[in-house]
Amino acid sequence: MKDAYKFVGFVAMFCVLASLAMVRDGRIFGHELTHGSAADESAARPEVIVSGNRMTVSTEGLEGLPSGYGGMVPVVLYVTDGKIDSVQSLPNQETPAFFDRLEVAGLTRAWNGKSLKEAAAMKPDAVSGATYSSKAYIANVDAAVNLALDRHGSLSQGETDYRKWTAAGIFALIVVALGALLPLYVKNQAYRFVQQLLNVGILGFWAGTFLDYTVMIGFFANGYQYAAASLATVCMLIVGFIYPLFGHSGHYCAWICPLGSAQDLMGRLTRRKVKFNPCVFKGLENFRRALWVTLLALLWIGWGTEWIDYELFSAFIVKSAGWVMLTAGGMFLALSAFIPRPYCHFICPTGSLLRSGQ
Repeated sequence: MKDAYKFVGFVAMFCVLASLAMVRDGRIFGHELTHGSAADESAARPEVIVSGNRMTVSTEGLEGLPSGYGGMVPVVLYVTDGKIDSVQSLPNQETPAFFDRLEVAGLTRAWNGKSLKEAAAMKPDAVSGATYSSKAYIANVDAAVNLALDRHGSLSQGETDYRKWTAAGIFALIVVALGALLPLYVKNQAYRFVQQLLNVGILGFWAGTFLDYTVMIGFFANGYQYAAASLATVCMLIVGFIYPLFGHSGHYCAWICPLGSAQDLMGRLTRRKVKFNPCVFKGLENFRRALWVTLLALLWIGWGTEWIDYELFSAFIVKSAGWVMLTAGGMFLALSAFIPRPYCHFICPTGSLLRSGQ
């Protein structure tokens, strides 16, 4: 009977995320679920407009490109006399904390002033901490450049290298694999301390790789994208969704989540802990559950969906997280010195979803 409940929980989690992907993006694992009229489909096709010596190229509606952290990342390329004036991002589902990092790193300006042939030969690196967003952005710009060259009969023969693995992505994959496998065999507090340091330093601050609603819905909508960062996320999803079916409930939260690890590490700083009255503790946990149900309802009806951009995990992206997220992150870390995992126990919407299947 217990195994049956676990399977029902797994199916429930799958259905929740699949339904959110269908509501938000209209597709599941990269497959479109709706087909509009011929006029609508025509409007969605990538567009090349030439007016005198100026050309405008849009990648909106172009298929086969990788998704970003939260969804597709279409762009508009502006070209004058064969040179790129600028690249403009179209509306997308990316978390601002991640996407703004592209601007900070100068990636959005990397093609300015380049000829189309020079742009076609460029291989800019992904931005550390925003791997999904930057690779999707680069792939869209490359596609726009090739469309512009094609208009002049000079299609680039090179292949967009958006599947290139980065050092941050490779190390993130290694750390996730360690957290997924070693704790099944190694029962040692010293190892746990090392694993948590790796989770915080590599998964959190360096690679910016973790589970939250943006990445989970994006995965269900767009599928696997063939790079180390995506593979690390797939491994996280397996640990979060599949491990509980085999008796390892809470493994992701306990051994891989960088925010949970950061709170545990802070808890090591002092032995003085706040002792809650059992009724108060139960009330706070009930608040987390009620908050989770409310936030899910907002996603389903399409109101206030911006909350998924403000889960506390984005505070790891320090350069672009914003003072509100950094302040909230600092506050919860300070509290975790006296209260075990306060964000996990009383707020975390992602943790609430994973626990619902356990």
